[in-house]
Amino acid sequence: MNTALVLPSDGSEHQRESNFEKEENYLNLWGYIKRRYPDVSIEDINFTDLVHLKVQLEGPRGLREWTGAIASVRKH
Repeated sequence: MNTALVLPSDGSEHQRESNFEKEENYLNLWGYIKRRYPDVSIEDINFTDLVHLKVQLEGPRGLREWTGAIASVRKH
């Protein structure tokens, strides 16, 4: 049984995965802030500004704790 992993030579698959991951991170953060702070307007805010807003609202918590909080919001 051959289990060799075939990687694309042009890197296009890696770029698509990276873009998907960035988009998913943005949507997760956007959804987290929207659910947790429904009165805060976050329409048309870029990812960096969302991160700064999150830090302003909650303080600089550790990334692991933040990731856990986002995951718990997504489950509901």
